[in-house]
Amino acid sequence: MKTRQVFLTAIIVIFISGMFSMFSPVFSQTTGRGKMYGTVTDADSGEPIEGVTIKLFNPNANAFHRPFPKTDKEGKWIVKFVRSGRWDLDFVKQGYEMKKISFHVDTTPGTKKPGIDIQLKKLEGPAAGSEVIKGIENAQALIAEKNFDKALKELTALLEKHKEDMGIDIVYLYIGNCYAMKGDFNKAIEFYRKSLEKFPNNKEIVISIGNAYNNLNDHENAMKWFNKLTIDDIGNVDTLYNIAVIAYNQGDFERAAAFFKKSTEIDATFADGLYQLGMTYTALNKQKEAVEALKKFMEMAPDSPNFETAKAIVDAFKDAK
Repeated sequence: MKTRQVFLTAIIVIFISGMFSMFSPVFSQTTGRGKMYGTVTDADSGEPIEGVTIKLFNPNANAFHRPFPKTDKEGKWIVKFVRSGRWDLDFVKQGYEMKKISFHVDTTPGTKKPGIDIQLKKLEGPAAGSEVIKGIENAQALIAEKNFDKALKELTALLEKHKEDMGIDIVYLYIGNCYAMKGDFNKAIEFYRKSLEKFPNNKEIVISIGNAYNNLNDHENAMKWFNKLTIDDIGNVDTLYNIAVIAYNQGDFERAAAFFKKSTEIDATFADGLYQLGMTYTALNKQKEAVEALKKFMEMAPDSPNFETAKAIVDAFKDAK
C-alpha cells in the first residue's frame, strides 16, 4: 500500500468504501485499555439494526482487532481492551450501505469519549439472496487474507451464476474493491461505475471512485467526484486529508483548511493533519489559527523533520506582533 508522500508533491488514498485492509490481524498489537461503543439505527425509520458487523482496523498497528463486534437487538455494540489512538471502523450489513468512519480512542484517566451513533441507509432495490450474501462474505474473507485472485474468481463466478437474481448488482461493488486492493485502479473504476449505475445515491461508491482516480494521480477527475460530496459525507481521516491536499494544490485554501481541520477534529493526534492545517492557515495569513495548529503539531511530533519549519513560522508570527 502506498505511503503518504510529502505535502504538495504526491497524494495517496487509503481506500474506504467497503474495503478491508491488506494487512493480517495481529491481535496483540491492537489491545490496550481503551474501549469503543455505540448504536446503529436505520436512517429512515430510526429503528435499531441488529447484526451489523463493525470491522475494526488500527492504521498504526496495521492490524485488525478481532473478533469483530456485532450489534444486538437494540442496535448496540461494544468492544473493550483496544489500544489508544486512531481507528478506522467499517459498519457492514448486507442490504445496507456500508459506512466508514475514523475514531480516536483516548485512554487518558478521566477522559470519557461519547458513544458512536451511526445511521445506515438501506440499499436501493431488492436485497441479495442468502447464497449471494454467503458468497460475498467468503470473498471478503479472502480479500482480508490478501488472496485477491481467488476472491475475484469467486465473485465473478457468483455474478455469472446469479446474474438473473434480484439484488445481485451489489457484487459489482465488491469486485471493484478487490481490484482496488490489487492496485488495478482502472478496473476498479470500471466496476465502481457499474455499481453506481445500480445504486446512484450511494455516497461511499462516489468516494471510492474519487479515491481510485486519486491513486492514479488523476487529481482533476478525483476532485470532480469528491465535489459531488459535502464535508459532512466523509468521516474518514485519510480521505479528508487527501481532499484537502488536492484543494490546496488547486489554490482553494479555505476548502483545504476546512478538510484538514475536520481530519484533526476526528483524530486530535493526527500530526500530519495539524502541520498541514497550520501551513494552510499560514497561506491564508490567519496567524492566530496557524500558531495554534503548529504548536499542537510541535507538541505531538517533536522529532518530525517539519518541526523546525513549524517553529520558525510560530516564532515569525510572534515577532510580527
